[in-house]
Amino acid sequence: MRVLRCPACREPMIVAEHRDVEIDTCVGCGGVWLDGGELEALVGVAVPSKPTPDPGLGPPDRDCPVCVHKLIKDRYGRTQVVVDKCPHGDGIWLDAGELEEVLVAYPQAPAEAGHHDDHATGALRGFFSGPRASAEKDTRGG
Repeated sequence: MRVLRCPACREPMIVAEHRDVEIDTCVGCGGVWLDGGELEALVGVAVPSKPTPDPGLGPPDRDCPVCVHKLIKDRYGRTQVVVDKCPHGDGIWLDAGELEEVLVAYPQAPAEAGHHDDHATGALRGFFSGPRASAEKDTRGG
């Protein structure tokens, strides 16, 4: 089993699974790493990649947790979310709250009312969009 280190804070990440997609999550900073194609699987559509990243977003400042090459900054699809992408296609890094923004921008067709996946998607969105400081305070007894 592989253990990836967070590209932002270097902490080990934990793995959560949703709809057969493994989401590597940093409990320290709340960011997520999605292997190549996993974000598209969560979004439900293939998002075309731009031929060249936007240099106005700044220079690469994080390393890919898989191949250790510098991640390239780019906007994701039709969103304003700046993601860090592996130049070799190993995956995408999203800072805390960015997965929520992408999921809101690409709502999937609703499943059957009360369907298990609806509840799981809501929980996933709540998990990644929830405030980190209050969760840490609660676990320390308050």
